[in-house]
Amino acid sequence: MTDGGTTGHTATASTHIAEPPERVWAELMHPGARWMLGANIETDFRPGSPVTFEGHFFGRQFTDTGRIIAVERPRLLHFTHYSPLGDLPDVPESYHEIRITLEPDDGGTRVEVVQANIDTAEHATRAEQHWCQALATLAHRDTAPTAGS
Repeated sequence: MTDGGTTGHTATASTHIAEPPERVWAELMHPGARWMLGANIETDFRPGSPVTFEGHFFGRQFTDTGRIIAVERPRLLHFTHYSPLGDLPDVPESYHEIRITLEPDDGGTRVEVVQANIDTAEHATRAEQHWCQALATLAHRDTAPTAGS
């Protein structure tokens, strides 16, 4: 679902990080950073390459999968994402499309995450909350930023 023809609901979260985009990008790419809800991220970050996210979520071990769509250092990371914990079949229609953008702003970087192709409004709300937590971890903050742009 990389042609912009995604369906369903969308979750958006953003934050300001008081570091330049290059430093934020380095943190995103660091294999041990675990900013994505504590998951270990495995990929070579090349378009078309697989990406896996492994970790524990509410006491359950998980392995999520996807593919890298686009990488534009240090401003865009775009990939698909599928989680078996979502109880949806492992078919292309069940994959989320996640776009993380970094833009320089006053005194640092604005980071925005947009997750598309979410099946229900409830799941979109939950995804926004999770992304707010992930962005707070990325920014090394104890409190989450706000959902939305």
